[in-house]
Amino acid sequence: MDTPILKTNHTDYRFKIIYAVAMIMVIGGHCGGGGITLDFSGWFSYYELHLALFMFSSGYFYKGVEKDNILKYIFKKTKSLIVPLYIYNFLYGVLVQILRLKGFQMGGNFSIDNLIIMPITNGHQFVYNLGGWFVAPLFMIEVYNVLIRKFLSKLRIPEWIYFAINVLLGLIGNYIAYKGVNQGIFLVIVRMLHFLPYFSFGTFYNRFLEKYSPKISSMILFLCIFGFKFLIFLTGQKQSYTPSWCNDFSKYPFLPIIIAYAGILFWLRIARILEPVIGKNKCINLVADNTYSIMINHLSFFMIIKTIFALICKYTTYCHQFDMQRYKSDIWYFYLPNGIFQIGIIYLIAGILGPIVMNLTIRKLKYSIFKRKE
Repeated sequence: MDTPILKTNHTDYRFKIIYAVAMIMVIGGHCGGGGITLDFSGWFSYYELHLALFMFSSGYFYKGVEKDNILKYIFKKTKSLIVPLYIYNFLYGVLVQILRLKGFQMGGNFSIDNLIIMPITNGHQFVYNLGGWFVAPLFMIEVYNVLIRKFLSKLRIPEWIYFAINVLLGLIGNYIAYKGVNQGIFLVIVRMLHFLPYFSFGTFYNRFLEKYSPKISSMILFLCIFGFKFLIFLTGQKQSYTPSWCNDFSKYPFLPIIIAYAGILFWLRIARILEPVIGKNKCINLVADNTYSIMINHLSFFMIIKTIFALICKYTTYCHQFDMQRYKSDIWYFYLPNGIFQIGIIYLIAGILGPIVMNLTIRKLKYSIFKRKE
């Protein structure tokens, strides 16, 4: 079942592109499109795909040797995923309380529940860091994956059976979420189950499907994918879902999975085509290498842009349509001067560039501190 797939030390720049694309989708989806669109005129909606791409990529890079030292692996994942989640959550909790003194109404109280429990069960407790809700399901899937593979390793189960089991679990998760079992601790469970088929697809693709990929021409692949999407359009089925709340899934639990699979295969081929041209582009690699910081911090940098507009409105004769009340009470309020959609790219750039600069600064400070101690 679990023959290790050990990657060489070379960087797979296809996935740098995929991470960057998925990150742009996330940030663009959180700011009304960000003045651009990567959905090919509605064929690949952001919310059917972006987080599935992240999960697929994580599963793809599962090597198989991690099960040989499970505690070390779990400790590593805790350190890289959970610890920074709680650090950011504490800092944003403090920020929310300070901003309340200035009339801002967003974010919860500085309580034990919001500091300890909600980052795992909800993720939206302090609003500005709501992108962190994604960390808990990812961590749970990573731990589940290594534990179940260790447990079943002696049975020598083929990879396709493991993949099928995880797809079945995903179907169950989607179905019970559709039935309304998606509150409290059940939300944590259905989020994990919903993402499990995408993570597992990454591993299955790496170990079984990828060797067949070069034999399929891009023309044939794209015709099949767009043909499938066209059939879905004809049925009138919904193609965009909200995995953060798992409250709008279709009555057909397989639809979110196969729709996401089609999008994953589409962007995987696009990345393969673009890799020789832009795979090593420094901007793309910066985005791909700072996804955690971007995911957690982009909303606060949106707020910085909105604050600039607020100051312009207050102290000049410009931006007079800016809504000060919504600015202080609605994280999803975005001011676009004269309603010009393309100006949204300012938010997109700030939501990506700001967290990158922030993360690089933190790394530099940590390096300087530890270097002095040596």
